[in-house]
Amino acid sequence: MYGHVYKVILGNNEEANCKVSGSFVGRAKKDMPAVGDFVALDENRNIVQVLPRKNEIMRKASGKKIEEQMLAANVDYAFIVTSMNNDFNPRRIERYIAFLDIQDICWYLVLTKADLCADEELRRYQTEALALADEDNIIITSAVNGDGINKIAAMMTAGKTAVFIGSSGVGKSTVINYLMGEELQDTKDIRNDHKGRHTTTHRELFMLPGGGAIIDTPGMREIQLWCGAEEISSFGDIEDLAARCKFRNCGHNTEPGCAVRDAVEQGILPAARLKSYNKLQREAKSAQKLYQKKR
Repeated sequence: MYGHVYKVILGNNEEANCKVSGSFVGRAKKDMPAVGDFVALDENRNIVQVLPRKNEIMRKASGKKIEEQMLAANVDYAFIVTSMNNDFNPRRIERYIAFLDIQDICWYLVLTKADLCADEELRRYQTEALALADEDNIIITSAVNGDGINKIAAMMTAGKTAVFIGSSGVGKSTVINYLMGEELQDTKDIRNDHKGRHTTTHRELFMLPGGGAIIDTPGMREIQLWCGAEEISSFGDIEDLAARCKFRNCGHNTEPGCAVRDAVEQGILPAARLKSYNKLQREAKSAQKLYQKKR
């Protein structure tokens, strides 16, 4: 979308710039066309209808206003992209995973720039990633030889749609260019401090040669939870420990017989992961209340 004009990919892969019809006047933002939507056009190529969505990826809009922001619709996979350098941030990855789990979106953690890592560094990042996700949900990639990216390509069969999310400069556009087989997205080298540069300024959908679709998003260093369940299911290690707590409603703070705190004290569970878990659980409950209030 550019202003009030939407780029629509037609059945023959032709692109058309379309506006919405007057029937959309006064509709809520979430009911307007979004990246990934299927729409119906009239004879003048005005959008007259957004077809029913199978899912939505929503976040809380930035600022104090209680408002949602649509990131993408009709998504089969979400690829959380992070580079294996100083940008690798377990707490941010946990947030992305929780954000997608709450909305019941199938996700994969994509680790980029393997070709720039020494063997010892690669093993360290693999170990850190395995503390956050199952091995089957981790894809290690190299844009030099296509390692890992070919696995993503095999998933993107005709009719499948995936969204790429992550910080700026982590390699989303490089992976997308590789999948497309051409330089469609600008890429820039990462800065000396390993902080990314913004190369994507808006959400955009691309059709892959094999018929799949990919959605690129601007770099996001932080994402606020919005709709979905009140409980977060992406901390299975903590939930397993919590099942052994003395009290079923243990908050893992000062309660006696807390198996989770015991694991932290024994060095089995990182204290930072428990802190992240508690923070996200509180945020999920708050987001759900705001979501219901907004409805």
